[in-house]
Amino acid sequence: MMYTNVTLSHKGVSRNVSALIDTGASVCMIDSTFAVDSCNILLKESNAIIESALGKSLKSISLNLDSLSIGGVSYPTTRCFVVDLVSKLKHHAPKFIIGGDILKKELWCFNLKEMIMTRCESSMKNIQGTLKWKNHEDYSDAFLNSIFLKGKVAGKNTRILFDSGSRRNFLPKHFGVSPTKTIELERGDIAQALVREKTNVCEDVELKIGENNFKLNFIISEEKYPTINAEFLWGKSFVLDYKNKRIYIL
Repeated sequence: MMYTNVTLSHKGVSRNVSALIDTGASVCMIDSTFAVDSCNILLKESNAIIESALGKSLKSISLNLDSLSIGGVSYPTTRCFVVDLVSKLKHHAPKFIIGGDILKKELWCFNLKEMIMTRCESSMKNIQGTLKWKNHEDYSDAFLNSIFLKGKVAGKNTRILFDSGSRRNFLPKHFGVSPTKTIELERGDIAQALVREKTNVCEDVELKIGENNFKLNFIISEEKYPTINAEFLWGKSFVLDYKNKRIYIL
């Protein structure tokens, strides 16, 4: 999973916090407990409905932070949604989530191994590969600011959700890939409380996106499409270009 430090400012209060970089989130979110206890945000009645990446709806509160600062870039009047993340995700809950509505504003370069996130201010050099994606403009059932890569998983053509906020890679049961082992793990999201369960794992499954080949472990799931996190980009630098719907591997 990908994190970076951000500064939240609201009504004269500023807080530095480690934020989850989540391409599986359409919008920015702040944990309700952190919002009240650390940021002195006064919460009103729920005024918005948002959905998890799996399509589960939950009530939230929409508000505008006075500013959000990331990597030396400040975004005034940043819309975010207050969600009770702690009650759902427990010890895994982030205090703040950076969603696609902010990520799409810049060309951001990431290096997972070095844990670095920087803004690209000049032309990119030495591009080793380009992964094209589609989103809600292309698929009627895709959520806002989503990243759906086109490729093959276990030899089957499919669209693949890129969700950097996911702790695991997920492979739909209907793909028919036989699991290689069973493990016990915790699973939950912003709409469903964390539970510990036994689940089947498929190891070293072939993933092909464009001319790029990878081998990943997947958890068997009931989702319609495969989901991958940023693990397949480990050891590489890459850039997210929301305007042109591209991931550039450097």
